[in-house]
Amino acid sequence: MNGQSITVMFIASFGLVACGQAPDKAEVADEASTEIHQGYSETASLYEVDGVVVSNDNPEAFLWNPRGKTDEQIAARSQFLADAYDVKRTEAQLKRAAQARDKYADAIVINSLLPAAVGIIGNTAGDLQRGLERNQDAGMTLVSATVYAFPGDGDAANAIGRIDASTPVVDEMGLVLAKSVSDIRRAKAEGKMAVMFNVQGSDFVVEDMGLLAAAKKKGLNVANFVYNNDNELAGGGTRQEHGVTDLGKEFIAAANANKIIVDCSHSSNQTCIDAASYTTKPNVASHSNAAALFDLGRNMSDEAIEAVGSTGGAVCNTGVGLFLNAKGDASPEEYVEHVVYTAKLIGKDKTCYSTDYMPAAGKMFAANVANVDVYPPEKGFGAPASNMAAEHIWDVVALLEDNYGWNEQEIRGFLGENLMRVYAANWE
Repeated sequence: MNGQSITVMFIASFGLVACGQAPDKAEVADEASTEIHQGYSETASLYEVDGVVVSNDNPEAFLWNPRGKTDEQIAARSQFLADAYDVKRTEAQLKRAAQARDKYADAIVINSLLPAAVGIIGNTAGDLQRGLERNQDAGMTLVSATVYAFPGDGDAANAIGRIDASTPVVDEMGLVLAKSVSDIRRAKAEGKMAVMFNVQGSDFVVEDMGLLAAAKKKGLNVANFVYNNDNELAGGGTRQEHGVTDLGKEFIAAANANKIIVDCSHSSNQTCIDAASYTTKPNVASHSNAAALFDLGRNMSDEAIEAVGSTGGAVCNTGVGLFLNAKGDASPEEYVEHVVYTAKLIGKDKTCYSTDYMPAAGKMFAANVANVDVYPPEKGFGAPASNMAAEHIWDVVALLEDNYGWNEQEIRGFLGENLMRVYAANWE
C-alpha cells in the first residue's frame, strides 16, 4: 500500500488525536516539572511543536518520538498501543454486563461492522477467525465483515475475490453465511452465529455495476459509496464537498435492484442526504457517530442522521474511540452518549451497534509505529486510543437500562431487531 492509502485505512486504529487537534499539554507531559523544549529535538526529554508536546524518553507517553529508537523501544511502544486498544472494565461492570447478557440471551444481536475479511489491510484467515470467534464468544447472532474499502487497501483481490477467500473460514467454523433474514433467525435458533459481508467503498463497481449482482450472490449485503475520499460515485467525509454523482444514482438503483443495502458511513453529509432522497429502500450508516458531540469529518451532521432515519433506516454508532471524543476514549460510558443522541434525533427504533474493531491491530501498530513520514507524532499521530469490541454491547445495554431508562423492547431493537427490520425491507 502507498502512504496515502495507509493513512486513510489506519487513521481509526493508529491514534490521530482529534484529526490533528493538539492534546492538552497536561495529558502529554511525563512529569509536570520537566522542561519542555520549544521546537523539535531528539535530545530533550520533551519537546513542543505547534502546541503538541512529544516525549523522546517514555514509550508510554501520550505522544512519543520513534526517530532513532531501538527495535526494543519500538516494540515497547507497539505493545503499549496494543494494550490501550482494548477497553478495560471493572469487576462490577463485568458483572452487570453479564446480567444484561443473561437477560437478553434469546435476542437477535448484531455487530454491523468487523473489518477483518481475508486480504483487507493484511488480514489473514487466522485474523478473520479470531475476529469471528470473539464476536461468537460475545453472543453475537450476526457479524458483518468488510471485504473492500478502496483501491490499494490490501492484496490485489477485489471484493468478490476476498469473499471467496473468506467464505471457507465461515464454513470451517460451522457458521451460517447469511443471505436472508431467515438465515439469521435460523442461526439464532440453532445456537450458531451468522456472517455476511459488506464493502466500505464501491470503487470496484465503477466500471461494471454488474459486479454488485455477482457479489450479492456470494453474500454481500451492504455497500457504501466511498471510503473517506471522493470517488466517481459520491463525496467523502474527508473533504465534505460533494454529494451523490449521476453515477452514484446508478449505483443506488443497482443496489436497490440487487437487494443490497445502501450505506453512507465514511461518506459526506451531503452524500447521506442525497442517498436518502434517491434510495427506494431504507438505508444505513453502518458505523458512524454524531458530529454534534464530536465534530470531525468522519462523523455525521444532524441533518445527515435525520436523512438516514427518514428512509426508515438505522444509524449504528461505532466504538472507535477516535470518533467518540478527542481523548480517543471508547469506554461504553462515552459511546452510549452517541447512541442516546442518535435516538433523540431519529428514534430509539433506528439505533444499532457497531465496533469497527480490528483483530489484527497489534500487527498494524508494530508495522507502523516508526513510520513518521505517514504518522508524525508532532501532528498527533500514534497516540493511544481504545476501541470497543463485540462483548461491550452488554455494557451499553446495562447503561441504557440503568442510566437512560430504555425498556426491553427498545433494548431488543438496539441489539438487533432495528437492523432486522431494515434487512427485511431490502432483502425480501
